[in-house]
Amino acid sequence: MSVTYLMSYPGPNWQIRGGVNFRSQERAATNPRRALKEWLSLCDAITRAGGHILVMPPPTVDPPLTGLVYTANAGQLFKAGDRSVFLLSSMAVAHRQHERDFVRAFAVEAGLSAQNATQTWEGQADLQTIGGSNRFIATWGVRTVRGALDEIRPLLPANAKLLDLQIRDPFFHGDTCLNPIQNRAGDVLLLAHPGALVGVTVEALRGFVGTHAEVLSVDHDDALAYACNALSVNGMLLIPPGLSTALRGQLARRGFTFEELDLPELFGKGGGGPRCLVNELRGVVLTPSAPDYGSRRDELYALIDRYPERLEPPAPPSTPAA
Repeated sequence: MSVTYLMSYPGPNWQIRGGVNFRSQERAATNPRRALKEWLSLCDAITRAGGHILVMPPPTVDPPLTGLVYTANAGQLFKAGDRSVFLLSSMAVAHRQHERDFVRAFAVEAGLSAQNATQTWEGQADLQTIGGSNRFIATWGVRTVRGALDEIRPLLPANAKLLDLQIRDPFFHGDTCLNPIQNRAGDVLLLAHPGALVGVTVEALRGFVGTHAEVLSVDHDDALAYACNALSVNGMLLIPPGLSTALRGQLARRGFTFEELDLPELFGKGGGGPRCLVNELRGVVLTPSAPDYGSRRDELYALIDRYPERLEPPAPPSTPAA
């Protein structure tokens, strides 16, 4: 079954503006040209695996929406029967709060019904879907607030089961410590780092998912290397570099094939892995007129030479004197 992802490429002014996770806090200078090349290489890998991409171009605004490339935070498409709504995120960090109006306009133009979250909630990154089991894990505690779960529950399918799960720093979203992936045979594996979970054990996770998924514990080093931000596309696992030989072996024994993507600009400076750059639109089939990656690929590659090779980060906000 083909899958469709919403993705947004980095603009020519892509830089680290917030510095609010353990990778981005150094606020290093960026290379927008390299960032675009990395984004395109991810799109090519997704396409080779049989995925489809709906391209959301970044707007030309000042200050730039440099966080828009991390579309896992854009929101979540909920489908229950004939009802479908894209719930738009309410971001915790100031420099990303203006993304929502732009994403909303794009979603509506694409034919999706859109609704704003009123509580601080950072989208698909904090909602894990366990295969086709009608089981979901909603995470909160670092960026997303617990009250956001009350907005999510009414949008879930009938008889859905939702696990309320608190996480802790430095695992700022659920997709940094939990990852439901599926191999070509249809078997679902839930990667989970127990050190990120507050008051919930791996055994409790196993009880929640039941026979719908196997739960595999991920150690601290693999979690910090963003093992749980690997992206599963039709059984192909797109992984960040640095995962242990032990974890790779566990995945291979369970029938997963994988491709390593080294994207030091987007991941090393911005934080995250392949999964944070996509927003899965379950059940969406692109029309011939949609701005899909296949039809825009040549045009996007032509942008590379127009991008600068170095951009300094903006000065951090000044702190008022006491």
